Amino acid sequence: MDIDFHPGVNGSDPYVVFYPYTPSETAGYAFMAMFGVMTIAHIVLMFPYRAAYFIPLVLGGVCEIFGYYGRALSHKDRTDIGSWALQEMLILCAPPLIAATIYMVLGRVIRSFGAEHLASMTPKKITVIFVLNDVLTFCTQLGGAGVQVTGDPDVMAIGKKVVLAGLIFSLAVFAFFIWIAATLQRRLEKNPTEILIMHNIHWRRYMLALYVACLALMIRNLVRTIQFGADKSSDVNQKELYIYVFDGFLMFFSMLLLVVYHPGLLIKKARRLRKVSDFHEPLTSENRLPDIELTRY
Repeated sequence: MDIDFHPGVNGSDPYVVFYPYTPSETAGYAFMAMFGVMTIAHIVLMFPYRAAYFIPLVLGGVCEIFGYYGRALSHKDRTDIGSWALQEMLILCAPPLIAATIYMVLGRVIRSFGAEHLASMTPKKITVIFVLNDVLTFCTQLGGAGVQVTGDPDVMAIGKKVVLAGLIFSLAVFAFFIWIAATLQRRLEKNPTEILIMHNIHWRRYMLALYVACLALMIRNLVRTIQFGADKSSDVNQKELYIYVFDGFLMFFSMLLLVVYHPGLLIKKARRLRKVSDFHEPLTSENRLPDIELTRY
């Protein structure tokens, strides 16, 4: 980490410098605006797509907004614990909220395609298992970052290890989720469900968007893992550029990708087509009216 403790000299009070550089005020406000636009876009799209499951992502966007506001404020005072704690806690806690929405999307895609028999897990299990794992990750990030505001070197060292454990755990969860999603897609390619056979739904692009969003989150977590595990003299801790390129931009890109290829559109279309197909289901031998034999009297 990049925190330096300075003991008091000649009776002066000790103090802490939270950054080895002066945080950029311009970059902080710029990313505030970027995440603000993305958050508003997702709020607007929730209504026509009936995508209430995007609420965690919206909350993650709000965390990013105020997190980068904290970085902008830190430009004026690198020793202010309030602005540092604001950005440290919120920027760390935002990705698990965005990931929770991605996890819930897959379960809804499975149901809308009628592909429960092709999934490695039931949609309910996918949502429960991955969201619970995400809640655990969120708590470790929040707790690990929260204890660092104490200013106690020993407590902050413990908090650093907790955050590091949460980041490593989240990488494993992401890898498992991508395997579940890729397995589902491979099975759908071989044995498409009725809705995919009857209608030309461009569903692959939405699956690809999910993979890319997950990959962006994984790269972000990997770089953060390196940051928390590396010495404070390393480049990843000494240069602010890493935060904006491998954290801020990747989170913004994930949110942007899910605006352009919003899963809610795919899910809503698939559900509507299934209802139409059920309504216009052709008569079969089981539901056809019985033939009436005409006899001659």
